[in-house]
Parts: sequence; C-alpha cells; structure tokens
Amino acid sequence: MAASFLDNCARTGAAVVLVAAAFGATANAAEVVRPGEAFAWSADVLNSDFRSDTLDLSGNVRVTQGPMSIEAGAATARDFRTENSRWLFQKSVHILTGEAELQSNTASAAIVGGQIAQARVEGSPAQFEQRGGRADRQVRGRAGVIEYDFIAGVVKLTDQVWFSNGKDEFRGDVVIYNVREERVQINPGGQASGRVRGIIRPQQRKEKVSPASPAPVQPETGA
Repeated sequence: MAASFLDNCARTGAAVVLVAAAFGATANAAEVVRPGEAFAWSADVLNSDFRSDTLDLSGNVRVTQGPMSIEAGAATARDFRTENSRWLFQKSVHILTGEAELQSNTASAAIVGGQIAQARVEGSPAQFEQRGGRADRQVRGRAGVIEYDFIAGVVKLTDQVWFSNGKDEFRGDVVIYNVREERVQINPGGQASGRVRGIIRPQQRKEKVSPASPAPVQPETGA
C-alpha cells in the first residue's frame, strides 16, 4: 500500500516541491518503533474465533508498540497470531507516534514482521498533525484519506486535501509529505488532474524602534 506510492514518487517528478527550509527542520529525530518491541492490546470486551484466527475488540480499544499507539471504539484483527496481520479500527480513531498524530472515523493497519508498518485512515475529513515542530510552523493537513508509512515516515493525503505549515496553506488532489525530511510534494506527476492552489503569507519584518531623543533643554529666562 504505502510502498507503492513511495515508489511512484521516486519515478515521477512533482508539480510542487517545498524544501525542508520552508517548514523549519526539527532539532531531534523522533522516536520510532524498534525491531522486536512488544505489540500489546487492551479493550473492554473480547470475542475471538481461534479457527479463523480472528479477534474482535470493543470498548476503549488500545493497541501499542513502543512510542506508537492506536485508540478506537472497536477493532477487528485478522491472522492476529501471525507476524503479518491486518487490523480494522472504527469509531473515533486516534493514532499517535513519535512523529505525528492522526484522527479519523475508520482506519486499517498492517502489521509486518511483528511491527506496525502502515495505516490508512478515512474520515470526514481525516486529520494529520506533525509532532515536535515549531509552534509558528505547525505542519498539519486534512483529507478524505490519509496513508501513513510508519517505517519510512511518509504521509500521503488524497481526496479534497488541505495542507498547511502554519502560515501558508496549500490545496491539491494529492499531497505526499516526508515527516523526517520535512519535504512535501503536491499533485505529483500522473497522480492528479487538478491544479495546486496556495496562499503564501510573507513573514512580517519587525521594525526596530529607536529610543526617543531627549527634548532640548530650554534656556532659563530672567524674571
């Protein structure tokens, strides 16, 4: 899923590419899941079918691995006892990693080699926000569909996309954002039919205020 759009980006150019300086690079690399870290889950109610290797969870569902967590009202897992399983989350989905935060109505996630590798969230709209950036350059976006490759640190937004780095705003059919390198591509070649629209707000230059000159001393007059 996520690998396909990353490969496509490598093969094609971008209609718009904004370099990292435009977003303000973060000082430290975000914490990511390390190989071998435990994958854990909890919920209020559990129903499991051992024959089909299916897990149904409901009520305050929480899945965690390292610094990453997924919360939802309900979840279903397929092949949950294997290292490569598929999960479906529903009702107020909240995904949190060391790099980003996503919220949506529904989400699907792929566990590859025992690690949460990819997620696809859908909403009206789904929301994305980068963590750890400067307050005046907060990177965030909204779209009908957001795909997140946790391993590569790349987010793809499609379907009525709105994207911002704080002051500036961008709209397009497809936005691909590299969270770690802070680079964005909007409407990469072959993936969109519409035009890119944006609003750039130049940074205000602060004028230096010089200290007021003292008033001239008036000569004294005789009585």
